[in-house]
Amino acid sequence: MPGFLESLLSGSKQEKEIRELQEKILQNRKNYHLLVKLGDLLEKKGRREDALEAYREASERFSQSGFLIQAIAVTKILLRLAPEQSQIQERLAALYAERGISAREEPGGGENPIFPVTPLFSDLKKEEFVRLLPKIRVRHFSAGSFVCRQGEPGDSLFIISRGKVGVFREDAPKGKVFLNTLREGDFFGEFAFFSQSPRSATAEALEETEILEISKVDLEEIVREFPGVSRVLGSFYKDRVADTLVATSALFTSFSAAERKRLLQMFLPQDFPAGALILEEGRPGDSLYLIKKGEVEVFTRDVLGNPLPLARLREGDFFGEIALVTGRPRTASVKARQAVELLRLQREDFNRILNTHPEILGILEESLRYRLGKKLMALGVFRDSPGKERFF
Repeated sequence: MPGFLESLLSGSKQEKEIRELQEKILQNRKNYHLLVKLGDLLEKKGRREDALEAYREASERFSQSGFLIQAIAVTKILLRLAPEQSQIQERLAALYAERGISAREEPGGGENPIFPVTPLFSDLKKEEFVRLLPKIRVRHFSAGSFVCRQGEPGDSLFIISRGKVGVFREDAPKGKVFLNTLREGDFFGEFAFFSQSPRSATAEALEETEILEISKVDLEEIVREFPGVSRVLGSFYKDRVADTLVATSALFTSFSAAERKRLLQMFLPQDFPAGALILEEGRPGDSLYLIKKGEVEVFTRDVLGNPLPLARLREGDFFGEIALVTGRPRTASVKARQAVELLRLQREDFNRILNTHPEILGILEESLRYRLGKKLMALGVFRDSPGKERFF
């Protein structure tokens, strides 16, 4: 790198922008993004060969340090400028195989926190990696532009190679609900791949951002060939479904992304088949449940033992809170109308959360009054007393 920079600096008529950027590179030798910026600037000035050299240097530095995503992005630029140089891909693959995607240390030792790695392609062998490269497209987004929008068809996966992306969800009663901030090495868009549904959230570039995109068709082919990619995607998908669920739940809207992450570690996953009895009226209650997927029916029984439906709850709804708040037995039964996936929060963890977020209790008490009122109405207790009905 010094030799390349010195050759550029040797000219007496160097443009001011280039000289200033070169000086920054010499002062920040571990920030390889500056080399990419230098390549961009040289390309704009029409100095193709110098630009190629800057990009090659950046690609090699990223690769040697284990930053695969950034190296791929630069390699795609190189192939755009010099498509005949197929050896560039082979060189990147060789460096990838030698270094390993999980490496985080600089060659001289010590961690480099500027460039996080991604586990997405950690299982790929060299030849598999070479086959992956042509399927990747590099895209650039200015600050404030949308990478994808909620409701759009989900036809690709995105990986951030440079920049920062904000993810949020539009919710009718709540408006814009912030979900997370994603940075270099993070990927998103896997929801649509697994659920076969439109985008569930909007992703917006928070600054100048560079993204690697893989189409759904190509991703399906990759997943078929490389099971490791499927496992990583599946794991992240499950975690993000749960995080989105918590972020959009009325109970946890005051939680930050970091607090949601700690909260999710407290939840215990529980699955029930269609028709299964989840909670039984009259039994002790020591947990609150959040519906991750599926639908349940809440019901009580009249004096003859006949079931009286009270409510149907779906993804994002919660139940079981009355016994937690009052300390009394369950006031209704709950059964699965279809196969359901639940997140269960035990009393001990619930009490710990209340210590830091007492506002949750107010939300639960409001829910308690509403649901007990619905039960009493179903039993006919207030049928002739509209005044009491309003009280609940």
